[in-house]
Formats: sequence, structure tokens, C-alpha cells
Amino acid sequence: MPIPKPAAVFDRTHEWDELARFCVDPAPGLRIGVVRGRRRHGKSFLLGHLCRAVDGVYTLALQQSRAMALDRFADSLARGLGFRVGRFTSWVEAMDTAADVLTSRRDATTPPLLVLDEFPYLVAHSPELPSVLQALYDQRGPSSGRPPLRIVLCGSAISTMSTLLAGDQALRGRAVLDMRIGPFGFRDAAEYWGVSDPDTAFLVDAVLGGAAGYRDVIGDAPESVSGERGEEGFYRWLSRSVFNPSHILFTEPEYLLAEDPRISDRATYHAIWEAVASGAATPTQIGGLVGMDARSLTYHLNIMKAAAFIRYDQDLLLQRKPVITVADPIVRFHDLIVRPNLVDFEMREGRAAWERSRETFSSKVLGPHFEDLARQWTLRYGRERGLDDIGQVGTTAIPCREHRGHEVDVVALSRTSRPRDKGARITVIGEAKATDKHGTAADVRRLEHIRELLCTQGWDAGDSVLALFTRSEPAPDLVEAERAGRVLLMALWDVYGTG
Repeated sequence: MPIPKPAAVFDRTHEWDELARFCVDPAPGLRIGVVRGRRRHGKSFLLGHLCRAVDGVYTLALQQSRAMALDRFADSLARGLGFRVGRFTSWVEAMDTAADVLTSRRDATTPPLLVLDEFPYLVAHSPELPSVLQALYDQRGPSSGRPPLRIVLCGSAISTMSTLLAGDQALRGRAVLDMRIGPFGFRDAAEYWGVSDPDTAFLVDAVLGGAAGYRDVIGDAPESVSGERGEEGFYRWLSRSVFNPSHILFTEPEYLLAEDPRISDRATYHAIWEAVASGAATPTQIGGLVGMDARSLTYHLNIMKAAAFIRYDQDLLLQRKPVITVADPIVRFHDLIVRPNLVDFEMREGRAAWERSRETFSSKVLGPHFEDLARQWTLRYGRERGLDDIGQVGTTAIPCREHRGHEVDVVALSRTSRPRDKGARITVIGEAKATDKHGTAADVRRLEHIRELLCTQGWDAGDSVLALFTRSEPAPDLVEAERAGRVLLMALWDVYGTG
């Protein structure tokens, strides 16, 4: 029988259904699942509710010694079972005992479930644990005919969790579930925060992203920021959270770096973050700002990529080196706004620092974030405005002798097209403008020029829709261009679905 999603679990419908299906599957033997995701994305909250729904055993690992971790596991097992099973001296003994007592329960209506949360903390002092689980699987796997048992391994250290199932690892081929818990999408995040004003929702998302856990440590969202009074409300909201040296989010990047056990020299990684947030997009550019040779940065960049601290975004049309960007909005905000003004914020003189940072916030935080939202809207919600043939969505740079090239914020291919394939059909060409400057028909002419260039260069772009995403009120000539069918005009409230 399906397991109803608890009312306390916001969104996560697909994730809950997949986990529930994994838990209620009556197939015999041990099945292993892996759940991974960044800190504060709600993994523990989701798995805790899942355990309560199926009467499973949940244990949260801490940064403890091996002996203390074994004792903590024994205590968690005792609480879940309702009786003590003794202490353990090894993980072989602990896992064998847990499997025996869990599968011997006679009152269970679903296969027994064991969740090992923050699994990387256990592996740090017990590197044999994946092999222990491998041996347990080999003894109790589906082909063994043993009673059903489900084990979920969860963790925030992406680099550790993503390699658990790699080709040469002990658990390779022994897991049937590999789930990534990501942040909420921008519309879901607005609903989660209880924000109906799209401008407020956009600002919150530009600072924090869609991580569910930030609401728990901040509380309510800021007041409406559509007017002058609202701008003051937004600053007060920042001053009691991200700008507050006594608040946990004031040093959030430190906590994020601490997730990865391979990172020791945090100063270098902070420098890389800051360089990328400032606009450095290639190893050479980053190295120039950090003061390191591009080759010397390879190791650090690979770690940050594996840990999902940075992203490598490929040009959707051309074979170019990927563009490196910061993955977490809150890290970008810290590196561009908080860290350059750290002394002011620590001295509780944040207002002056905020006023000095307004231009940076607009151009380097809101601008890139609005472009990202435009791409998300095109991919997820484009059908609302008749964009039915949307495959992969990304960016590109178009060479142009007349204008020295064009950076295109939004490019969408048809569902049957492949990136960087000259035969690909381009269905959407878009630009995102996050400034207060009114959009005009000149923006439409630029998009038409880009479309002509693409056709001239051999791309199938003649029927592509031109889209202009804007935060400000459009000029009358732009509204007239929309009425004439020359452009799809998307205001912020259209992007958020509140228009």
C-alpha cells in the first residue's frame, strides 16, 4: 500500500513517492538506497518522517570517535526496537545484529527500514563500513531469499556520497536507489516562505536560494519590497540574519566547506569562491585573481566541483570551455557583499556597507540570479505561455563582427535536439534584464539580430520564439512589439505565476 506523505513535509512529492516505493517493495533480501544533498536541503527531515511512517530505525551520526559512534548506533537501535541489544565492538557485529533483530520483527507491515544519516561521519573513522555493508548485502541480497530489509545511507558531504557507488567502490552495483535532494525551485521556495509578492520572493531567492533549512534559522520572510518602505524591510531582514555577526548564517560558507573532509586549507577555497563570484569563469581567470597557476588550481577546482560548491556550465551551442559559476546563492552573496565589508558588519555598522554594496548586489547578485530564473522558467513553466517544444536550456555566446559578439542569457533547444549539434533546432532565444532600466523595442531588435546571426551561421533558428524577461515596467514600444507577436514579454510576476 502507498504511504501518504505527511502534511508537515512541504513539496518533495516525487522524492517521497520514490522513497516510499523503495520501502514498501516486498521483494526479499537486503536493498540499499543512497540519499545525498547539500546541508539544509531537508534530507534528515524527510527521512525522519519516512522512518516514523514505516516504524523504521533512524540514527544520526555525529563527529565522534569510533567507540562513541558504535554506542550511539546501539542506543538508536534500542530506541527504535523498544529493547536493548547490547553494545558493539565492531561494525560487522553492529550491522549483523541490526539485520537479525529488524528482520525478526513479527508485527511489521512493511519491510524493516534502517537509516544511517550523515554516513560520511561514520566512514571518517571507520573506512571499512562500506565493505561491511557489501558483505551484508552479499549474504542477504535479493538472490539470498532472506527476509526483506531496507537500508538508506544519507549524507551532506557530496564528494563522499557521490563516490560510494563509483566503479571501484565496495557498494558499486549494490544500491537500487541513488537520490539527490536539491533545493526548492523558485516558485516552490516562494510558497514555502509564504511570500506572495514576486519581488520579495525573488530577493529572498537571490540571497538564500531554495534551501529549506534557512527558514528554520531566520523565521519569516521580509516585508514586501515593492516600495521604499519595503526596501527598508528587506534591509532589516538582512541585518537580523546574514548581516548579523551573532547569527549562524553570518559564517555559513565556513559550515559548507566543513562538509567536505578533504578540505583543510579553507583560505584557498574561499579565495576561489570569491574569484568566481566576482566573474572569473575559467581556471586561468580564477588563478589570476587567486594568485595561483591554472594547473595548480586543478585539484582544488575538482574538489569544489565534486562537492557541488561550483558548477561547470557548458555552452549549449558551441564547443567552448565551460563557464564556472558559484552553485550556492548564499555563498555568492557572502563573497560579494559580506566578506568585502566584514569589519563594518562585525562593528554593527552594516547600513553603510549595504549602501556601498547596492550596485554590486544589483549587477553581480540579482543580474545572474534573474538570468538563472529565466532559464528555470523556460524549462519548467514555458508551457504556460505556449512553449511546448522545450528540451535542454542553457546559454551561449554568439560571434558577431559588428558587435564583438553577444552573450545570450536563455537558449532552448527542441526536445529531439542535442547540445552542440549543428543540426539542433533552437526554439527559444531570450534575454533577462534585472535592472530598473525599462525594456524597450531596442531589446527586441537585438534579439532579432541574434536570431538572424544564428540562421546565417547555419542553425535552425528561424522559428525560434524571442523572449524578454524583465523586472521593471516595459516601455510602451515594447508592449506594442509584444502585441505584434515579435516578442514574448515576461515580467517578474509572470515568471512567478502571480500575474
